Amino acid sequence: MRRYAALLLGGWLWAFTFGALDPPHWHGLVIHHAGKLYGFRFVMVKGKQEADGYDTLYLVHRPGPVAPDGSFALISFDPSLPFGLGKKTPVLPREEKPLFKITYGKYKNGVVGLLEIPRGIKIRIVFYRPWNMGEEIIYRKGAFRAGSNFRFTALDPWKVLSPTSAEVGPGKFRFYAGFEDFHRSPGWIEDRLQENLKKYRASAPRARGEWEGFVASISRNLLWMKLLQPEKGKVYIPAGRRWIFPGPDGKRDLWTLFEWDSFFNAAEASVFDCSLARREIEAVLETIYPWGNLPNWRSARNGCRDHSQPPVGSFLTLKVYLKCGDRALLQRAYPILKKWLFFWIRSGNGHKKRDGNGNGLLEWGSDTPLISPHQPPWELRVDGRQRAAWESGQDDLPNFDSVKFNEETHTMEMDTVDLSSLHALDLWAMGEIARILGKRRESAQFKKLYRKMAERINALLWDGDFYRDRFWGGKFSPHKAASNFYPLLAGVVPRERALRLLAHLRNPREFWGKYILPTISRDDPAFKDQQYWRGTIWPPTNYLVYHGLRRAGFDLEASALAISGARLFLRSWKTYGLCRENYNSITGEGGGQRYQSWGPLFALALLEDFIDITPWEGFRIGNLSASSPGQLLNIKIQGKGYNLKVSHRGLALYSGGKKILAFSGRGVLKDLEWDGQGLRAELRVYSEKLTLHFRGKKKTYPRGRFKLEISSPRRTP
Repeated sequence: MRRYAALLLGGWLWAFTFGALDPPHWHGLVIHHAGKLYGFRFVMVKGKQEADGYDTLYLVHRPGPVAPDGSFALISFDPSLPFGLGKKTPVLPREEKPLFKITYGKYKNGVVGLLEIPRGIKIRIVFYRPWNMGEEIIYRKGAFRAGSNFRFTALDPWKVLSPTSAEVGPGKFRFYAGFEDFHRSPGWIEDRLQENLKKYRASAPRARGEWEGFVASISRNLLWMKLLQPEKGKVYIPAGRRWIFPGPDGKRDLWTLFEWDSFFNAAEASVFDCSLARREIEAVLETIYPWGNLPNWRSARNGCRDHSQPPVGSFLTLKVYLKCGDRALLQRAYPILKKWLFFWIRSGNGHKKRDGNGNGLLEWGSDTPLISPHQPPWELRVDGRQRAAWESGQDDLPNFDSVKFNEETHTMEMDTVDLSSLHALDLWAMGEIARILGKRRESAQFKKLYRKMAERINALLWDGDFYRDRFWGGKFSPHKAASNFYPLLAGVVPRERALRLLAHLRNPREFWGKYILPTISRDDPAFKDQQYWRGTIWPPTNYLVYHGLRRAGFDLEASALAISGARLFLRSWKTYGLCRENYNSITGEGGGQRYQSWGPLFALALLEDFIDITPWEGFRIGNLSASSPGQLLNIKIQGKGYNLKVSHRGLALYSGGKKILAFSGRGVLKDLEWDGQGLRAELRVYSEKLTLHFRGKKKTYPRGRFKLEISSPRRTP
């Protein structure tokens, strides 16, 4: 019997929050303290040119180590690149060269920092009012000050240029910004930062050996993406630092949250900071509209009122709960997730909202009467079919090319595999959440609706060989998309059909190949486009299909998918310092945005292939993704830290400095439980044999599946 341990983590917030929290300014800091904002940034000056704002995003050499508690952060920029080219800035391999480095960390109620400035540039320190809401900082009495107690103090020479700016030449520049009297030497700041870095590295989740750096890439990308909702004083993780949409006045709004991006961000954040994962889920849930739409996107003063995005929220919230043990999160999220679930099937205008033909399956849609009067320029004069495609999250997927939009039902005239399957997953996950919260009647209701949706999917969307979208007239769509494998994730696929799906997946003329998983099959005419969702490889699709393969018991294929995605991601990350939005499935080159928050989903899938906890597999460990010796250290699940030693020859699991178990051979342990009396698990052996070692006992198993129940030997006093 699976047991879900609950660990109330509680949220502890500092007296102040700080970091690169203003979207355009990766090269600066915002401090939020007692409801007030203070901002300063470091503008690179090269001759008569300068790099400021979003221009600096294209000059980032590499987002460096960053501690969740704010004790250490390092980011570097390459001033040798041309300034002012924006997206046209060349993407070059990250080589050792003179860089502009910004290092800072928390010290009491303030921040200590170090600038390392190479020859050939100067740095202009600009003090400004973030979002035009912050405090005015001006120079007086030897420091830049605001109010009665904020000060920015230099510990090295600088040249004050104006009441709101100063200049620093090549070399080192150390500073303090905060609300305390600061009397330390410049050398003390460097020593303190190095000490903080050492402490952070000792406790941070990380990998050694074959997959060096892949775990750290998750925290580096997410924590350097973290921004502030200034009017709320809350941090959140956007889809990307450039994904801040305009408000009703056409100017950049205060913040923007996207629905499924945010839930994926929370899953990534749970690897290194459960409190940040909780805050990300709470932030996106706060964007729900009164009529139940958790929108595609919403900002402080604007939003997408007419359509939502893929319903992955309950599944990923449940997964974060299992990872972090935060029952209070489930209690807060449940009523909002429930309201959103019924948004899709609420009756109105003679039909269910996203079931326009009334056959029990769902279609993507857009509620035309609800369209906001203040749309971004690119959403003006866009038809309903495109808005419905935006709701799918796969904006230009070939599946939607020839589909009509019904103006009466506000839906596409096509029952979709992806939405129907994700809605089934939503029902199943909500049933689990309700059960955990003791809501037995509601849990049973969700499971009943789940079974009904599973029946409709299997009755109407299976063409005899594959799950396909179906036009209202009864004809199946000719397109095969990666998202057509989502029935595996929903757990609705009979075994014989699952094997047929696997054959399609492994067919190199369709989906398999050197780079996987393309969004559309390789034999589709649109595959050659390799543009956006037309044949490229996307992190969220890979992640959902990966877990679908695991739920169906296809561990080897899931592991192969995780390895392929991780290689794509890490090649771009290690070679170019980039976290790409998507990848070309022919060349493997990165595309789209240079820094996208869900990019590390590739790394997350690989980590979860080694150690994970899910609602259908319980606590799970395996070594299918290891081809040479390596280690995973400080991986936290429900408040406990775990270390793994892995290779193609075996695995050993440790916690609290003690070995829990080990095995030699290739295998996976699922539903793993152990205590002082023994061990229980499901073992799947993928090598010719596997020998399990547990507290003085060992037993060898041949290839296959086994239910384990091992008692510990008695110890004589």
